Amino acid sequence: MEKRLVKKEEIEKQLQEIVALIEQVDAKMEKVIADVIEERYAQNQAQLGRLEGQIAGVEQRLEKEKQSAALPLSSKLYFV
Repeated sequence: MEKRLVKKEEIEKQLQEIVALIEQVDAKMEKVIADVIEERYAQNQAQLGRLEGQIAGVEQRLEKEKQSAALPLSSKLYFV
């Protein structure tokens, strides 16, 4: 009977250690996942900034092309 109690206590102790290790791994995984999410968010923000800059550049070029295309047409009408 005493041997059985020792085994039971030993098993309970080992189970508590396993649970504690699982909790530690879980906490570390949460931290790793949070860090990856933050890093990915920062990368996406940087990429979004670059894309917005490119879009602004394209919009400026289109606007300049509109203006330059409109000027010759109106100036030709005055000379006709």
